[in-house]
Amino acid sequence: MTAPVLNTQPSEARVARAQYALLGCVFLGLFTEVLLSPFYPQFFRKVFGIDDFAYTGWYIFICRLTVVLCSPLWGLLSRRFDPKRLLFFGQAGTAVFTAMMATADTAGAFLAFTVLLLLFKSSYMLIYPLMVSLSGNGSNAATASKFHAVYHLAIILSTLAGARMMTMENPLSLFYLAAAVDVVQLGLCVWALRGFGSREKEEQPEGEKPSGGLRRWSGFLIVLGSVFFTLTVANNLIRPFFTQYSQETFGLGAGALSLLFLIPNAMAVAAMPLIKRLCVPEKLTNVYVLGVAVMAGGLYLQGEADSLALLVLGRLMYGLFLAITMASLDVLLFQHSSGPHLSFHYSVMVSCQNMGELASPLLASALVAGAGLAVPFVSSAAICILNLALFVFLLRGRAAALNRS
Repeated sequence: MTAPVLNTQPSEARVARAQYALLGCVFLGLFTEVLLSPFYPQFFRKVFGIDDFAYTGWYIFICRLTVVLCSPLWGLLSRRFDPKRLLFFGQAGTAVFTAMMATADTAGAFLAFTVLLLLFKSSYMLIYPLMVSLSGNGSNAATASKFHAVYHLAIILSTLAGARMMTMENPLSLFYLAAAVDVVQLGLCVWALRGFGSREKEEQPEGEKPSGGLRRWSGFLIVLGSVFFTLTVANNLIRPFFTQYSQETFGLGAGALSLLFLIPNAMAVAAMPLIKRLCVPEKLTNVYVLGVAVMAGGLYLQGEADSLALLVLGRLMYGLFLAITMASLDVLLFQHSSGPHLSFHYSVMVSCQNMGELASPLLASALVAGAGLAVPFVSSAAICILNLALFVFLLRGRAAALNRS
């Protein structure tokens, strides 16, 4: 039995409506998820009386691990069931357990509800593949540009709004509002995707045909996952201590630190037209190699900056090309994956990214404790060079082999 996939025959107007509905879900889902994340220590202190920073680290670790384990499960399910119906089910479960988080009276209950919430919210990884299925492979670059712009815009606005949330007398009540937003997302998706029936796709996706194709594809997927993992580590290694580094080095206040922190996200939104133009199959290799090289330079410049202007320049270089390189990897994956395998393959990449997010804070803490606040930047630049070597010497050849198969 082959998995059902979205029927892409409806009119362009209906496809566009569905695309924007899914983008709205990306924004709302990420906005409510990120809203609290910069303020976990203050939240646990205010709501549950926990002053131990180690608990915050433990909580984040459990959250990341849950997503690492659950994302491939939704991908596997999408090979047998209609992805949009799986998304509806995940959104409904997300709404229920988001509301339950508002009722938590202990930190243990809050953690348990969070795990259950993430079990369902991991289904949101199906949104991006659904967008690709709707638009068709010829529009992968345009789809990637929209996705990354909305993704980073949600992070910017959520981070700015999060500080206000901590002034609430009972921050837990915010989860009722978040649950209502989840219900809105569900209704939006059911309305926008109605009529997009599922059909049986008999042919196998490109790169997964018999006569050795499966082995070539497996090697490609493993190496691509390693590239996603190392790029994620390079990106997240600098995050935990960035504000402390900037404050101690340049004596900046909270407002300036927030703006500096958000520069890469703002550059990712600004990169939308560049992604659409550059992240096309015939340019992917050159764009990725150049992008990672500039990223490495921007990261190194931030760690060695002796003036605020150089720090800002490093942030601009790093942020612009981070978005372009991530979009390039997305397009490379979607170029070689389709049909019933698309969501599963993407879910594996999501797990690789979350493993990178899981490892990064631990590595950053060890580096700072042993060598100082500037070392994560230099280390991230070195990891970018490793990432580039994986791409040039291992991934590029496997991608070419799939194209020939």
